[in-house]
Amino acid sequence: MGLIREIKRWWESLFQREAQDCFKVDTLMSGIMQREQRRWYGTYTGQPEWVCNEPGRELETINFAKKLCNETARLATLALGITVEGSARATWLQKQMDKYRARMMFDKCEYACAFGYIVIKPNGKSLDYVLPDNFVPTSCDDDGKINGGVFIDRQRQGKVFFTRLEYHRFENMIPAVDPVYKVSNRVYKSDADGSIGKEINIEGSPWAGLMPEATISGLEKPLFAVFGMPIANNLDVNSDIPVSFFSNAMPELKRLDIASQRMADEIDDSKKLVIVGDAFSMTPGQKITERIKSLRDRQGNELPRYIRAIPGGTEGDDYHEINPALNTEQRMTGINHYLDSVGVKCGYSTGQFVLNGRTGQVTATQVEADDRETIQTIKQIRDSLESATNDVLYALDKWADLYDITPVGAYEVNYDFGDITYNEDEDRERNWQYVQAGKYPFWRYLVRFEGYSEEDAKAIVAEMEAENKRAEKKGLFDEE
Repeated sequence: MGLIREIKRWWESLFQREAQDCFKVDTLMSGIMQREQRRWYGTYTGQPEWVCNEPGRELETINFAKKLCNETARLATLALGITVEGSARATWLQKQMDKYRARMMFDKCEYACAFGYIVIKPNGKSLDYVLPDNFVPTSCDDDGKINGGVFIDRQRQGKVFFTRLEYHRFENMIPAVDPVYKVSNRVYKSDADGSIGKEINIEGSPWAGLMPEATISGLEKPLFAVFGMPIANNLDVNSDIPVSFFSNAMPELKRLDIASQRMADEIDDSKKLVIVGDAFSMTPGQKITERIKSLRDRQGNELPRYIRAIPGGTEGDDYHEINPALNTEQRMTGINHYLDSVGVKCGYSTGQFVLNGRTGQVTATQVEADDRETIQTIKQIRDSLESATNDVLYALDKWADLYDITPVGAYEVNYDFGDITYNEDEDRERNWQYVQAGKYPFWRYLVRFEGYSEEDAKAIVAEMEAENKRAEKKGLFDEE
C-alpha cells in the first residue's frame, strides 16, 4: 500500500514538473513544502510515515488527523448561511452559492484543513475544487495571496489518457499600467496513466471548444479563489503557501498512535495462558510430532486453546497459570494526554478531545463559552472561508460577464455562522421548563425541537386543548 501511494505521488509530481516546463515557470513550492505536503497527505489518508507492518514492530494508526480535520471543518461550517441579494445576477450567484455551501460543509473545508488549502475555480457550469497535488502555484500578490498558477486536469477515455494544463496569471504588473489577465490551455494525450504524452490540438480532446489563449482586461483578482488555513508557515518562513491544520502536531500524532498501539498490544496479549507438562497430554510412547499436531488430554479430548504444553516435561505437577494484568487506566491516561497535546498545538482549548472509556472512541467535547482558544481558532478559519468565498463570488461574477450568462447587476452578500457553544440538549430542557411554566407556546417547542411544521404543531395543540375541555366537562358531570 505504501509503495502504491509513493508511485501515485511520484506521478503527480511528474505532472507538476511537466506543467512548469510547458509554460517555463517556477513553482512557489519549495522542496520543504513539497515534502511536507506528501507527509500531510499520507497522515490524513491513514498512511503516515511511521506506520510499520514488520513482525514484532507493528504500528498501526488510529488516523486521528482525519477526525481532527473533520471536527474542525464541522465547527467552521456549522449552520453556514450565505445570502446573495440585489439583482438578477445576485439570484444566479445565490444558486451557485447554495451548491458551494453544500460542498464546503460536506468535504471541501475538511480537505482544506488537511492539505493546507484548496483552490476553487469556475468552469462554466459549476465550480472546480482543486487540491494542491493538481495545482502549481506560480505567483502571489503583495499580500501573500496566490494569484497565479497552473491547474492540472486529467480525464480517461477508454485506454487513452488526456491531460490539460491551464495556466492563469497577471501580466504587465507595472505601476500606472492596467494589468492583463491571461489564461493558456495546453492538452496532452497518452496511452499510459503515468505519462503526460504528446501535446495535441485542444479540439481533439474532451475540452474541445475552449480557447487555447484568452486575454482579459479590467480584473482586480484572479478567476479563482484560494481557501487556506490561517496558520503561520513555520516550516518554510519564506513561503506564502498555507500549511495543514495539523502541521504543528505531527510528532504528537505519532506518539498518539504509539500509545494506542501499546494499549491494543496489551489487550491482545492479556488472554489467560496455562502451561502444563507433557504428562497431562501425552500417553506413554506417543511421539512428540504426533503431540504437536493436536493438543489433547490422555483420554483423547481436545484441550482449550489457552493451554500450552512444555516439551520434555514428564511430571504431572508441571502446571502454571498466567493471567496478565491490564493497565487500562494508565494507558487511557497516556492516550488522553497526547489527544490533548494534539488539540492544544492545533489551537484548541485543553480537553477538547478525549477517549471514551465506554465506547473506545475518540470524541470531541461540547465547546463551552470559556473555551477561548477553540472559539478564536474557529473564528479565524471562518474569516478565511468568508474571504475566499468573496473571491469565489468575484470570479463567478466576472465569468458571468465574459460569457453573458446573466444580466449585469450589483449584488450584496451576507454570511451567517452557527454558535459553536450551542448545546441543543440544554436548550431543549430550558425551553421545556418555559412551556411548563406557561412562558413559551407548546407549538413553537414542537416546531423547534421535534421537527413538526407550524401547521401540524398548532393542530396538535388545538386537539390537546379540546381534549382537556372535554375532560373538564366530564369531571363536572361526574360530580353531579
